[in-house]
Amino acid sequence: MDQKEDNKTQDTLLRVIELAKAYGEKLQAKRELRLWKDINVPCKLSDTINRLTKAEMDSIRKNLELKNLSALRKNELAAKLVNMVPLKYKQVIYNLDKERYDLLKSIVKNSGSVLYKDLSVSKIESLMAGSIVFPGVYNNQKVLAMPQELINVFLETDGAELEKTVQLNTEWIRLTHGFLYYYGVADIRLIEEKINQLTGEEMDFYKYIKVMSDAIDYYGQIRYCQYGFCDHRVFDVKEVFDEHKKRPTVEYYPFARRQLLKASEPDYIEKTPAMNKFTSFLSIYYDLTSEDKDEIALQLNNMMNMGANTQAIIDYLQSLLEFPSFEFVQELASQIMDVHNNTRMWILKGHTPNELFQEEMKFLRPLPDKPFMTGQTSSKVVDINTRKKIGRNDP
Repeated sequence: MDQKEDNKTQDTLLRVIELAKAYGEKLQAKRELRLWKDINVPCKLSDTINRLTKAEMDSIRKNLELKNLSALRKNELAAKLVNMVPLKYKQVIYNLDKERYDLLKSIVKNSGSVLYKDLSVSKIESLMAGSIVFPGVYNNQKVLAMPQELINVFLETDGAELEKTVQLNTEWIRLTHGFLYYYGVADIRLIEEKINQLTGEEMDFYKYIKVMSDAIDYYGQIRYCQYGFCDHRVFDVKEVFDEHKKRPTVEYYPFARRQLLKASEPDYIEKTPAMNKFTSFLSIYYDLTSEDKDEIALQLNNMMNMGANTQAIIDYLQSLLEFPSFEFVQELASQIMDVHNNTRMWILKGHTPNELFQEEMKFLRPLPDKPFMTGQTSSKVVDINTRKKIGRNDP
């Protein structure tokens, strides 16, 4: 492909990305507009359910695992949900983590509603699908509301036992997010085993699956795949899984609890010494803000985990920055290799390339100090032509 065709392809790709972005923003706006319908505060469950679409009611039905209701019409389904949601609500509450539990506590404390702050559309949709809380507009303000019937169930359920369960759920979710941040893809049973080791307790596996299913919908940081769980950033799940299988003798890196909890934060960026050195190197040549450095570090980490080579990373950086000289590019490539060799990789089960190299070096036998001492009596040196042994004093 010549330069002209390459530029045309790049322009087409950029145009497709722009159109996809515009479509995504339009779709997001429609989803958000649908959420904010008028609502009464305090509200009744019947009023809250009846204002939903049939699709939204079906989401609640599926989340609560309500059987034999799929064929019902909208009005019939609404009536069933009004009766059955309060009966399932205790189970819903026991699957919460601290963020969602604290939200419910604040709503109950504030007589059934709180002003909407900065929850994403997907999080609000997840809360609706779980019948946890409902969005609406009251007195020209966006609010998150809880029907009185559900408030009553929460008040009956809340206490020391629930708080302990919420704490354990939070631990499970955060540790799972942390493991997937570093491993990319992992079998669910492997994650179970790792969490059991860190917490010192045998988890209820069925309960764990329920907690994680709700957390996947709410946080979106991981997802189910054919191999178990995978991080939301993993594009080619099979490739990462196959790379794990190619290294049967390599153990998954044994992360400490504090490392996993840090990595569980949304948009976490692991800033290794090599990465900090790299961004400091760039700061010598460019006026970069902390946000600029974070964005570059995030993209480099993701690109390296997705298998991007040095040239692809240089091309990415050149799209952002104007390179001053050829010598700069040489140093840049060297710095990128240093970052790569010290970055924890999905395909390496959470190890860095340097760590695996050092591990392999332990099994290499060093050469002797004097490997070619032919004067020893045990030497078997022979003349190539006569095939006779050469004496020590023979020429």
